[in-house]
Amino acid sequence: MKPILEKIPEVKSPDREIPFKEKLKWTGIVLILYFIMGTIDVYTGGAEIPAIFEFWQTVTASKMGTLITLGIGPIVTAGIIMQLLVGSELIRLDLSNPENRALFQGLQKLFAIVLCFVEAIMFVGAGAFGALTPAMMIILVLQLALGAILLIYLDEIVSKYGIGSGIGLFIAAGVSQTIFVGTFGPEGYLWKFFNSLVTGMPNIEYILPIIGTILVFLVVVYAESMRIEIPLAHGRIKGAVGKYPIKFIYVSNLPVILAAALFANIQLWGMFLDKMGLPILGHFVNGRPVDGLAYYLSTPYGITSVIADPLHAIIYTLAMIIFCIFFGIFWVETSGLDAKSMARRIGSLDMAIKGFRKSTKAIEQRLRRYIKPITVMSSAFVGLLAALADFTGALGGGTGVLLTVSIVYRMYEQLLQERITELHPTIAKLLNKR
Repeated sequence: MKPILEKIPEVKSPDREIPFKEKLKWTGIVLILYFIMGTIDVYTGGAEIPAIFEFWQTVTASKMGTLITLGIGPIVTAGIIMQLLVGSELIRLDLSNPENRALFQGLQKLFAIVLCFVEAIMFVGAGAFGALTPAMMIILVLQLALGAILLIYLDEIVSKYGIGSGIGLFIAAGVSQTIFVGTFGPEGYLWKFFNSLVTGMPNIEYILPIIGTILVFLVVVYAESMRIEIPLAHGRIKGAVGKYPIKFIYVSNLPVILAAALFANIQLWGMFLDKMGLPILGHFVNGRPVDGLAYYLSTPYGITSVIADPLHAIIYTLAMIIFCIFFGIFWVETSGLDAKSMARRIGSLDMAIKGFRKSTKAIEQRLRRYIKPITVMSSAFVGLLAALADFTGALGGGTGVLLTVSIVYRMYEQLLQERITELHPTIAKLLNKR
């Protein structure tokens, strides 16, 4: 595969340290380009676009009928499948080896580009753009695939020259826009609630989505601040001590992104197969699943949906928790967040856990007591919180709000770190080692 991977265009890695202000500039430019792409409608030859893909828009940062219709779907889906292939050892790659990790990233990028065309065909085939002629189908597939490929490279620009990741930036931007418009727009819930107060018949249903959004925001911020601090002692300087923090949300929001993207893909595949006369994943009516796996893995938005079918809500919640735990454990093992990798980093700082001898093995054994349980607990927590947040009917979707708050919080932390490392180069070296 290497000769093929070498021919794929890529964003050149920076050959110098990117200043903080320049990183902000590139992040801002990419964000503006993302919003511009969301205003460019694809040419459909006059066919009407039915609004039946709400489930796809939130988690994939997409906007139906525009160049970002597919959003980050191909990127995330490629990541899920590649992780499963490496985890099951169908593809044998040691990700601790830099060369193998580069090969893994190259394969993932190639697969994502292929999925841009595959998912574009599925969208068109599932009837997302109505009845089309064969020629119009080909034109539409090319437009959707091109838009998704552009997002892949915008994500790469943010990863190499900006702050955070493009995936997180696009999700946060899309959901934030939905929340703002849903609250303060001409048809926003806030104005509807005020109008109901003026008429003397206050409607609590108009204010519940706003309250749900605020509650999710507060819970996520509180959970992000929870951590375990392991006392450390310097190996050479007597009396020098420190603390190594392990966050409760150890795996961040990634398990929710992967689980929600997997569920969205099941909806897409189910709709496509049902359209082809093979309702393996369930039947669809007006673009919504009514039975089968696709139905039980679809998000029940709002308290009304939960009361109408509590079994659906229970199965969805359990599935979200189980898949979040699975993706959380796998991510920790493959991304250098496991006990062995973390022990190696602490040892490289010439530090040891207070009260234990200076040994990477001793540090690893101590960290193992914390990292595995906290990975399972935090993954289960974010999965449960995502499901419950959806039940509140929060603006932008409960899962979308959870992801946005978590992404913005992490970006805020990274902004602080970038600022500190630029002002204090000595601290930068320590942070880079960590």
